[in-house]
Amino acid sequence: MKTLLRLILLLPLPAFAQFGRSYTGPTMQQNQQSRQDFNRMTNQRTQDFQQRLLLRGRSGQGGLSMREASLQAHAKQQKLEQEATESLARLSQQQQRQRQEHPAPNPQQAAAQQKADDKQLTLLAVKNYRDVFLPGQLSSALEAQSFSPSAAQSMRSLNQNLLDDAWWSKQAGAQAPANVKAYGDSLRSLTAGLLGFSLAAPPAKPAAFSANGLREQLTKDTFDQSAATQLLREAALSDRLSALHSDNLPKAVQEFSDLATALPSDPKKLRKEVQKSLREVNKQLARYQLRLAAANQVYLAEKALRKTTSTYLAKNTK
Repeated sequence: MKTLLRLILLLPLPAFAQFGRSYTGPTMQQNQQSRQDFNRMTNQRTQDFQQRLLLRGRSGQGGLSMREASLQAHAKQQKLEQEATESLARLSQQQQRQRQEHPAPNPQQAAAQQKADDKQLTLLAVKNYRDVFLPGQLSSALEAQSFSPSAAQSMRSLNQNLLDDAWWSKQAGAQAPANVKAYGDSLRSLTAGLLGFSLAAPPAKPAAFSANGLREQLTKDTFDQSAATQLLREAALSDRLSALHSDNLPKAVQEFSDLATALPSDPKKLRKEVQKSLREVNKQLARYQLRLAAANQVYLAEKALRKTTSTYLAKNTK
């Protein structure tokens, strides 16, 4: 129950802000449908959250807040990555020292020794990537699917104010239009942060995932970790772009921002239009999260990368 509660607190506020006390107008059937959508999203995010716990090995920290657990997980991951990097550097130094202390008698043997040393380095680099870097990268990709704690707080404040009639009653003169414009700018920034790209210039969808390039590298006993990392990033981007579904979310955010350029002078009409537009943003954010929770390209990419590296290690490790 505690885990589920933390999960719900992590969910983007737009998933349930439209059910706030200032929400007016929906029918009972619409409310029921919205609750069903929310329940489906909660179930999906629960599964996602449980996967993150397994990846991070945080199951024994039930008493920590999600923010504390996240900070500790990041610190642990950084330590593991530093240790992995240092182990590779130590091996390289040991090899160099060994070659200096026991030089090969001729160029042919020197080349053979260098080739053997390079393969040892590749084996360790691949093992470090599979066991340390890849799990951390998958965890980061999953974490990036939701608002950061600070962004979630900003979304919470934005919704609490703009959907609260009491807040509107305190706005005088040009104060409301100025605040609406500021909130519009903030909403664009928060949404861009969630998506990982600017709404004005979305990236092209990456090519279909393929581990063939990595396999070809490994057949030559070479390994480019940055290339493997890029494959996972592109898979995560593919999931986000697919979850946008006809660009309804960017459109809703843009329409909210456009309100600031043509705000009605009537305070009641202004409030009504802003709240209606914000509810549409909330609805599209919730739908985006549902589709993203069901996406699987990043999982398939991680599985393929793990399988490819494991196969190489199994074939070349005695």
